Amino acid sequence: MHQKLSNMLLSWMITFGWLIYGSITVEPALGANKNPNCDRKLFHGTMYDSREAVVCGTRLHVGAGLSCCGDQPFNPATATCCKTEHEANVTQDLSEKVSTCCGLTAFNALNEICCDSTVAVKNATTAECCGKAAYDKDKQLCCRPDSDPVILEKTSPHHRCCRHKLYDFTTQCCHWKNDTHVEVKPKPPKGCDGNSVKTTHGTCGQKTYNTHTEMCCGSLVIPKMSAKERCCGEGAYNYATECCCWPDHGPPERKPKTSPCCAVTSVVPHLTPEPPPSCSEPNTHVCGSSCYNPNERRCCERKETKPHWCCASGQCDAAPTVYNPHTHVCCDGCISELKPGMDQCCGDTPYGSAQRGLLCCHNVLYKDREDGEECSDAGIPYNPAKGTMCYSQFHASPGQHCCGAEVYRPLEEICCGGHRYPKRENLQCCGVKAYNITDPNMKCCKGTLYDLTHLGNHGHDAKCCGSVLQNPQKQEVCCSSKDEAVLYPKKTGFGCCGHLYFNSFLWSCCAGVLRPGHKQQSGMNECRLLSVNNLKDTELCREIYIGTVESVSLNSILFRNVLKLDGRNGTVQPVPFHHILMTPNRCTTTKLIVGKFYFFHDVNVFADFNHDTVIQSLHFFFSKCSL
Repeated sequence: MHQKLSNMLLSWMITFGWLIYGSITVEPALGANKNPNCDRKLFHGTMYDSREAVVCGTRLHVGAGLSCCGDQPFNPATATCCKTEHEANVTQDLSEKVSTCCGLTAFNALNEICCDSTVAVKNATTAECCGKAAYDKDKQLCCRPDSDPVILEKTSPHHRCCRHKLYDFTTQCCHWKNDTHVEVKPKPPKGCDGNSVKTTHGTCGQKTYNTHTEMCCGSLVIPKMSAKERCCGEGAYNYATECCCWPDHGPPERKPKTSPCCAVTSVVPHLTPEPPPSCSEPNTHVCGSSCYNPNERRCCERKETKPHWCCASGQCDAAPTVYNPHTHVCCDGCISELKPGMDQCCGDTPYGSAQRGLLCCHNVLYKDREDGEECSDAGIPYNPAKGTMCYSQFHASPGQHCCGAEVYRPLEEICCGGHRYPKRENLQCCGVKAYNITDPNMKCCKGTLYDLTHLGNHGHDAKCCGSVLQNPQKQEVCCSSKDEAVLYPKKTGFGCCGHLYFNSFLWSCCAGVLRPGHKQQSGMNECRLLSVNNLKDTELCREIYIGTVESVSLNSILFRNVLKLDGRNGTVQPVPFHHILMTPNRCTTTKLIVGKFYFFHDVNVFADFNHDTVIQSLHFFFSKCSL
């Protein structure tokens, strides 16, 4: 069987290789350029991989993808950490991918709102806060004198608040008897007296607003949440717990008082930077604050972002400078006199390729090197004729292959993310672990390996949701898009729109895009990108297609370079020309990436979230189906 598989794959790659490589951009595998040795850590004499464990406080916690929330471990794929200056708290069952913090509690801002450190359910997509409650600003008014807010139904666009009452400002007046008592009276011909208008209303540009319940920030009228609020640009901040930070570019930002910028910021903005110069012929290009002729000069700018750097000449943090390329050379913001043969750059240092004993590795120029030396993946010089460099570890045995920082024997071992395992039949990698793909009790979810034995008879129903295992015994929903996959607790009246879980009372979904408003219809439109990894072998190994998306129209998807696969028979057949997949209901079809490959059959499209390249995906497909 394996000989048949090998011959079939070789024949396919020779005959139809152009179908893949001629059309699909093959991206490197996730983490392919990452140093696995950097993930090896030592804790109290115990070596561990930070991708499989984490140290929080004084304890080592084992688990893939874990992070720390104070001293508590958590998985950002399924939970959220919220912190204040002295506390940290984990909210379970809400991924950090879709959450926001409200004090120490996480919430989903799509369907909820944070009001005065309390999470409230939105009653409209444009909901705002009225004290600790949410209200629909299009249909309701928040009347909140002092600290006693009341939500009232708006009976017309002309109605305003008069303490806890409503009045029509076109026909009525709100008369303040004293600080606590009001009266609504008919509007006299001469208009409302000063006691009615002056104390409750102000102007913000061309708009009238209630000074008791609203603020004028910039040109916007915004709700006043508390007496401790001040304007920060066109928003507000609570000066007791926050500050208004002015970045070097852009509008001011509201930040927690624990933010570093609060120690140095003030409500006075930085000086506005000088506008760029106005250039004219022949000096048409801008370099810092200067204009120059691109036919005669060049602009020398810093490419690296390391702060507080200095050139060899002693010039530090230099601004962009115009220079003559015939007499000088620019190396990463540093200008040096051009010398014969010294026309190459290594970081900010000029050098010549013909100079003996020099080797540039990762923008560091090494001197007095031997002939034949090369740069390792970690940027360290070594001589491959004398040994093998595995990242920063040198092994005095030339011609070896690396697995992380160690050498390994590819004919006898398999390397998974820097970890070596004895090679056995049907063994493949899942992140840093190896597993037998024929074992029904093991499931790989986007680089995380799960043992299904603890699920008992329900193990065969377990599915992947990104890197998380979806437990069939729990009421959970997996929402997935081209970018993310997120697991949510199941709720009545909610549905998936890509990786977002939306309240159908607030939103409607079409083709992976949310729009405000509930549509009255017999069924709710949902769309999610299905995973080929969740197909059972009987579904995966029957006739299925793989191809590249060329375009998407209202009612169909156009695939090119299509292959028809039959995993059980081990056959591959190229499909002439293009293949059109009809999609009668466009709203239930999630957005696909043009130029990316997908599996599909007559009804559904599937993405392979476990593999990054089409070759990896096909290898797994035929390995799985040939067993």
